[in-house]
Amino acid sequence: MYTFPLFINSVILEKLGTRIKILFGTLTLICFGFILFTDLIIRNRTIYYAGLLQSSAGTLYPFFIILLMVITIYFYTKIITVSKKDITGSINYTPLIFGLGIGIGLGILDFVGLILEKPVISFIRNPFVFGVFIMSVLFVWTFLSQYSWTLSNLTRSKEMIKKLVAKSNRSYVEFVELIAKTVDAKDHYTAGHSLRVMDYAVRIAKTLNMSRAEIELLRHACLLHDIGKISIPDGILNKPGPLTEEEREHIFKHPVVGMQILSTVSDFQEILDIIYAHHERVDGKGYPNGLTKDEIPLMARIMAVADTYDAMRSERPYRKARTKEEAVAELKRVKGSQLDKKIVDRFLDVIVAEA
Repeated sequence: MYTFPLFINSVILEKLGTRIKILFGTLTLICFGFILFTDLIIRNRTIYYAGLLQSSAGTLYPFFIILLMVITIYFYTKIITVSKKDITGSINYTPLIFGLGIGIGLGILDFVGLILEKPVISFIRNPFVFGVFIMSVLFVWTFLSQYSWTLSNLTRSKEMIKKLVAKSNRSYVEFVELIAKTVDAKDHYTAGHSLRVMDYAVRIAKTLNMSRAEIELLRHACLLHDIGKISIPDGILNKPGPLTEEEREHIFKHPVVGMQILSTVSDFQEILDIIYAHHERVDGKGYPNGLTKDEIPLMARIMAVADTYDAMRSERPYRKARTKEEAVAELKRVKGSQLDKKIVDRFLDVIVAEA
């Protein structure tokens, strides 16, 4: 009753309608009624055979055997066809084919025994029932082998995905570093500036117990924080003397330009605010928006400390690099006005601890 609808559906090659499903359900109930209340399929009397108490076959029993044989042979040929087309070897069909073959053979013996009115195999009164049992066992075997194959492939797929993600992340970081080095190359006085700012900022972030994801975000922001400088003419960027008011406007715009450039890439959306605000001051005198204190994103405040320190320690066209002691003294002077006091103190702890 379970396989017959599947058999019909497979033969007509289309989904069964609701009415046909109701019809098969009704037939199933009628058959159960025949089995329970009539002698047409299974007689309501038992006999002893080979030391066992068994039911005896009714008048319609042979027709059910024929129907089951037809269904079994049909699916047997279908499974053999499918197994030959399965070039991936994803399913081991051998147990199922073997089991169905045994079932068909025993079904034939059962039908012959019904015609002869005596068992063909003396110690098996209903061979097809035994065959159905074997088919069921080997079907379960095939299913479990398929489950095992699927599980092992899922495990392999997860490992491959992890490797691909790791490779993708490495490529992404390498790409970001390449952009940072390209930007630094524009200003030969600050070669390696972005990498050093990243190193300082990460050290500060660790003292603040920031999460790994936040630190990774900060790392990318530091590498790209000066990307807006590509819009500044070389004559202004490397000018040895004081800048005019108009030239200063170019400098003040580089956080805005940087945000505009990065906003075109979806992977950089989370660092846009950091890039935009890394020249803001806690006293509100920074640029481009004059934000104050907590209005400035925490990562931008961290970057500002790292950026300021490295800028002082780097040689510029208009001045020489400051010593460590001079840079530390300047950080102490501007903390609470230009830079976040708490972050400066954390950074100074890190710097002082260095040899």
